[in-house]
Amino acid sequence: MKWILVRRKGLKPARRFTNGGQYRPVSSAQLDEKREAMYRAIEQTQAFMHKRTPTDPFMDNLRRRYPAPAYFVESSRQALERAGIPRLDAFYYSLIPALTRTCMSQQWGLHPRLNGLRPMGEYLRTLYVGIHVECFYLILLDRMGKLIRPVLLQRGGVDNAPFYLRQLLTVALDERARFIVLAHNHPGGTRRPSNEDIRCTLKALEAFAPLRIPLLDHIIIAGDAVVSIRQAGLLPEMLWTAAQPGSKIVNGWLNETNLN
Repeated sequence: MKWILVRRKGLKPARRFTNGGQYRPVSSAQLDEKREAMYRAIEQTQAFMHKRTPTDPFMDNLRRRYPAPAYFVESSRQALERAGIPRLDAFYYSLIPALTRTCMSQQWGLHPRLNGLRPMGEYLRTLYVGIHVECFYLILLDRMGKLIRPVLLQRGGVDNAPFYLRQLLTVALDERARFIVLAHNHPGGTRRPSNEDIRCTLKALEAFAPLRIPLLDHIIIAGDAVVSIRQAGLLPEMLWTAAQPGSKIVNGWLNETNLN
């Protein structure tokens, strides 16, 4: 099974990461085709909303100000207004990410099985569509690895979100979680976990181990990339398995995955 990782054009060259461990560039023609399809969709939307107003000035402004259409549809209302988009239009376009998150999350159902890094990474990406500030989630799982619910613990700035260990413990115990996963995003797109990311992961591992509630991973969503602190080997594996050494979910968390 392949894990496809596509970087937005305008940030870094788009690539595909396969099980063979090789990075393969995505065809520029494919990227151009997708980009133009999104531009056409935006133009059709604008034409529908303003039937008697030419769309050329709007599209010229959009193409000039945004390196790719994804940047436009994921911008906040305030950012769109600063870019010269009319206020009401900016409001409508700013709703797209929230609607997208809702539609994507509904496809998973209420309690999907997220007992491995790959499905958890795919699920978490749906939570961060169009999010421009750092948000810290605690993902609660039952004994079968099924989702109890995601809990938004903190919402921070563009490069940080507060971490409160007591809040983590309270929520996990109140919800009777059997496994937990920490998750946050890097709105700037950097894939490298910070020293603070590693420090708070270590504190959480040490706090939950005596409670026999395994912290399965701390996952960072950086643009389109899914970064696993556990898979990166930044902390000893025995810390991840200490809470339940014989658990199939704990020991099999990294199986059938190939994330970077």
